[in-house]
Amino acid sequence: MNYRELDINQRINLKGLFAAWTDITVDRFRKELDRKVYSRYDRRTRSRVSRATRTGELRTNWRQQVRMADLSSGGIMISFLKYGRFVDMGVGKGVDYALSKYSRVRANGDPIKRRPKRWYAKRKAYEVHRLRELMVRYYVNIPVDLLENALTTSINITI
Repeated sequence: MNYRELDINQRINLKGLFAAWTDITVDRFRKELDRKVYSRYDRRTRSRVSRATRTGELRTNWRQQVRMADLSSGGIMISFLKYGRFVDMGVGKGVDYALSKYSRVRANGDPIKRRPKRWYAKRKAYEVHRLRELMVRYYVNIPVDLLENALTTSINITI
């Protein structure tokens, strides 16, 4: 499918689908952040996290853009702070991945300082899959004759 080959109504509908999908996706990412990162209670100690330590920057700084010059060069871009990936991995502020893994296996009684809060990978995979489903539902046109021929074709394999 080439964007330039679509008529004006299909272009408007496609751009509207992408814009609505990005809005819904960003809202779902924010809910995931609220649930996993910005929850009222810290899961380890069950104490209230002080509000001075949580700025909420990761939740509020989301940008989305739909570029439709051509589907091969354009598309959808959703961006957030790079810090969010560090929260997802459980590293940051002088704690790299190796030190994070080392501190988890340590048995000398030191508290574990950082734990990963997995908010990104599963949500991203779900949202991309959902976009594919929407694209197939509204924009894939396969002639019925082609499907019938594909289903009735027999293949002989000799061994």
